[in-house]
Amino acid sequence: MRFKTIFNILFYAFSLILAAYFFFSFFSSSIFTQQVFSEIVEETSIDNYIEISGIALRDEIVLYADEDFRFIKYNYADGARIARYSAYATYNKDTISDEKMQRLSYLNKQLDRLSETIGKSTQYDSLTVEQNIKSSVISFLNSEENEDYYRTSLDFEKVQAAFDQRLLQTEGSSYIRSVINSLQDEVSHIYEDTGSSTKALYSPSAGFFYSSVDGYEYLKMSDFEEPTISGYNSLMQMPAAEIPGNAVGKIQHYSYWTFIAEVPSSVASDLYIGKSVTLEFEIDEIGATKVNTFVDYISRSVDDMNAVRFRCGTMTAELFGIRKHSPHMILKTYSGLKVSNDALRVVDNVTGVYVLSAQRILFKPVEILFVTDEYSLVKPKTSSSEYMLKAQDEVIIGGKGLSDKKIMNYTKND
Repeated sequence: MRFKTIFNILFYAFSLILAAYFFFSFFSSSIFTQQVFSEIVEETSIDNYIEISGIALRDEIVLYADEDFRFIKYNYADGARIARYSAYATYNKDTISDEKMQRLSYLNKQLDRLSETIGKSTQYDSLTVEQNIKSSVISFLNSEENEDYYRTSLDFEKVQAAFDQRLLQTEGSSYIRSVINSLQDEVSHIYEDTGSSTKALYSPSAGFFYSSVDGYEYLKMSDFEEPTISGYNSLMQMPAAEIPGNAVGKIQHYSYWTFIAEVPSSVASDLYIGKSVTLEFEIDEIGATKVNTFVDYISRSVDDMNAVRFRCGTMTAELFGIRKHSPHMILKTYSGLKVSNDALRVVDNVTGVYVLSAQRILFKPVEILFVTDEYSLVKPKTSSSEYMLKAQDEVIIGGKGLSDKKIMNYTKND
């Protein structure tokens, strides 16, 4: 009997110890909750670049009106290719009241917008039209709330264009053409009532049209085919010419242009004639714009700097306005998974991140591709599906007592 009692005591003691072990191993997390910060892993690309300074050169001619004018209307959009002797604009030299000038401006904007609407080859279904109206109105309201007046003006035009698409869909192209004819008649009546007449301006040569002049048109890219460092410095110091009052625009003869810049010799040493290089220009109207160029010429190094001439075959209205600029020269583009530097850890000489997986945490090893001050671009360092870091994984930032496959209860502070 005594032996049986001792056996029972030992059995219950062992059971209690075993239960306590499993309790603290698997359920202690329900008692002790740890607060952790986390973030979602994103798939992205990062450019490694340097900033360079330079000047855009083209072979251009300035266009002039025959006489002073009061009002001008362009028949071509900026960047459009025009033929020789084509009428690129019409102007009026007589005095028109400010009220009628405002009305003419309004009418011409409507004419341009409606002509663009009816000239589009793409037609939208009713659902897409309504979605375009909704998104354009939201963008307009956001711009107005942020007091971004330049963006507000652009977004207002998009709202009107979206409603024009609805009008085209509901009323048909014949109705739009009748509206255009009515607007054109009103424009003609304004000129007739004031006794004024319009005159056409004709292009002296074929090329790409731009309605603005900056005074540097006298600098021809054909005059700077092999720039040196001293030549580059002189070029950057050349002043803009005085712009006559009757200048109305310009024509670029060729479909390409050049950008002459000063590049550190440590970077220029990796360049060669014909190499493709991406330059990223920050343009007010559209933001960062990447342009593919080719190296056209590399000068000798002077004081660890080289003059490099880039050739670009991309021609848009926005790029037409570039002159002196400091673009980013893209050295290399890295693609991978973006994680915070605070999420990276080294465990047993292996770099990785802790990832939340239900009530467990997993240590997923990674290889660092590129590092910034705040985050790193990484790629998985294992082929195991369980331990391969993926986009949309939730990595832990901070935290204490973390280990692979640990079961824990946590609350997140995103």
